Amino acid sequence: MNSEKEVQAFVNQLKHPFYEQKISDDSIRIYRKFEEFELKKISEFKRDCRFDEDTLTKKVADSLKINKSFYKSDFDNNGFTDLLIIGDGHNCMAMAGCEDGEYISCDFGVYSLMNFGKDSINSIDLNFITKTLSFVPKIIETKNGSFIELHKPLDYKIGDEGKNTFGRVIPLIYKYGTFIERNEKKIEYDIEKIEFIANGCMAGCPEFIISIDKNKNGKFNALNYNWFDKNFSYDLEPNDVNGEYKAQISDKHFKEIYGIINYLNFPNLDNSYYSGAIHSSSVILKITYNNGEIKTIKDDGLIGTYGLKRVYDMFYDLRFNQEWN
Repeated sequence: MNSEKEVQAFVNQLKHPFYEQKISDDSIRIYRKFEEFELKKISEFKRDCRFDEDTLTKKVADSLKINKSFYKSDFDNNGFTDLLIIGDGHNCMAMAGCEDGEYISCDFGVYSLMNFGKDSINSIDLNFITKTLSFVPKIIETKNGSFIELHKPLDYKIGDEGKNTFGRVIPLIYKYGTFIERNEKKIEYDIEKIEFIANGCMAGCPEFIISIDKNKNGKFNALNYNWFDKNFSYDLEPNDVNGEYKAQISDKHFKEIYGIINYLNFPNLDNSYYSGAIHSSSVILKITYNNGEIKTIKDDGLIGTYGLKRVYDMFYDLRFNQEWN
C-alpha cells in the first residue's frame, strides 16, 4: 500500500479490534472502530467553523514536514510493517458548524496499527489521554529501531509573569505490548511491594484492590463490578466476583509489572493526575521500594501517562488471568 486510497480501504475493512459489552444475559454489542475512520492530513482538519482550533498544530506539522495521513515503520522490530495513521474516527460531534444547530465531528485520531503477521493487526490509540486535542506524531528512525515523538503544539499559560508560550515533546517506544514513554536512563529500584486500588464511579466501574510483593505473593480483594469476561475464560459465566483471594503471581506477569514500573522511573512521576471527567474511574498506585520508601500516585480519570495506563491495564487484567483461590 503506497497511496492514501489504498490505506483508506485497508483501514475501513479491518476486523480488528472487536469490542464486546454485556448488556444482558444473552446480548452482546460489537463495535468496529475503523468502519467510519477517515484518513486526514493534519492540514485538512477543520473541526470548528468559527475558528481554526488546530492552527498551532498545523504550524508544528508544517515545520516538521508531517504532510501525510499515514506513515510506515516497524516499531516492534518483528520484521512486519506497521502503520501510523492520522484521521477522523467520527467518534464525537460538536455544535460547531457553520449553520445554526449544525454538528460537525470534533474527533482527532492517531493510531498505530501493529502488524504481527498472518493477518493479525492490533490497534493502539495514541490520543487516548486527550481524545480530541490535536498533536503531531513524528517517526524517529535509529540504529536500534524506531520510536514516535508526539509534538504537542504551543499553548498559552497565564502566570505571574504574564502570558508565556510553551510546548511539549513526548517520545514513545513500543514496549510491554503498547507505546510508553521512552526512557534512555533506566534505573533499577528494589521494589518490595506494589498496591493497586481501583475506585468505583457513577457508571459502575470495577472496584478492587490488588497487591503483589517481591516474592510474587498476590492478594485480590474484589469489591464491586468485577465481571468475568468470556475473552478470559470460555467456561465461566459473566458473574460479578466478590471476596478476598490469594495467588502466586505467574513469572510472566510478575516480570512484566515489576519491569515496566522500573522502566518508567516511577519516583519521578507526578503524585497526582486529574481529568475532571464525571463518570471516569480513579486509581491509586502505591509502590514500596528501597527499604521502605513509598511512592503514591493518584490518577482520577486514568490519564496520567502512557506508561501508567499500561500498568493500570495490567492490574485490571490480573483479576482474571491468575489462579486466585
